[in-house]
Amino acid sequence: MEVVAEGLEVPWDLVIADDGTLFVTTRPGKIITLKDGVQTTIFTMDDPFYQDGEGGLLGLTLDPDFQENGYLYVYHTYREGRSIQNRVIRLIYKDGTASFDRVLLDGIPGARNHNGGRIRFGPDGYLYITAGDRYEPSMAQDPDSLGGKILRIAKDGSIPEDNPFPGSPIYSMGHRNPQGLAWHPVTGQLYASEHGQTAHDEINRIEPGANYGWPIIEGDRTAEGMKTPLIHSGQVTWAPSGMTFVESGPWKGKLVVAGLRGERLLVLTLDEDGDEVLLAESIAQGEWGRLRLVTNGPDGSLYVLTNNRDGRGIVRPGDDRILKLVFEE
Repeated sequence: MEVVAEGLEVPWDLVIADDGTLFVTTRPGKIITLKDGVQTTIFTMDDPFYQDGEGGLLGLTLDPDFQENGYLYVYHTYREGRSIQNRVIRLIYKDGTASFDRVLLDGIPGARNHNGGRIRFGPDGYLYITAGDRYEPSMAQDPDSLGGKILRIAKDGSIPEDNPFPGSPIYSMGHRNPQGLAWHPVTGQLYASEHGQTAHDEINRIEPGANYGWPIIEGDRTAEGMKTPLIHSGQVTWAPSGMTFVESGPWKGKLVVAGLRGERLLVLTLDEDGDEVLLAESIAQGEWGRLRLVTNGPDGSLYVLTNNRDGRGIVRPGDDRILKLVFEE
């Protein structure tokens, strides 16, 4: 384990450009870059912006053509009148700084907690977004609400014609507080992590138009027309957040999930089709505290964000940190 950066204020997401530059969001509202040991603030959120509890500056991703167009996409909480909401905006990165370009999707229900917040481009070139239920469980079953859903839009904000609900960004429903997205490197299947109500945290295989049951079912419970998880935590709490399929090295093909309250990396070995978990292991439990994200590095390593300064953790020397995990030969 190597320390890449320390003293960060609740880093939430991290993506790595082709030239090795790290782009990081911090929940209080800054985007920073790290390159060759130099840390630079490239963007600071301005009104409308709201930061409290789990809300603030959350997900970040780069355009598939980032090297040509400089587009960054971010998910953040904002206040409109008395209402707390979330939205996805596009920024343009040029000459070492980022500037606001346009709003792509707004009016996503928000609150102090349960904001979802992860955004990633899928292999189909569309932008996927996780949205929480803001502690209003019935919202997850409401087809007219964006809360408690996984959403899918084009990178200009338009609705893909093949979305399961015509004219709607909703891709799947019945989610409580999903915070992680990852696609199987062979099958292209989408997986998502989700916080359960009392333990029963879930990893789900996401199918377009499917209903994942919250608040009607969770864990092993079943109901007609609703999907059960690939795996859940039972009476243990993982509080799973960002996750990735490992691209190379001895863990190649494994699904690795960062745990907040669980303070671990959950390493899942799936069968060939990705339909069944063959082995679930907990790595580094308690060693680094609360973990918000794990992602692939360009050299076969894994990068991990700690979140011990998020108001729920025990702050350790150097927190919060970006850690780099390098596999031994």
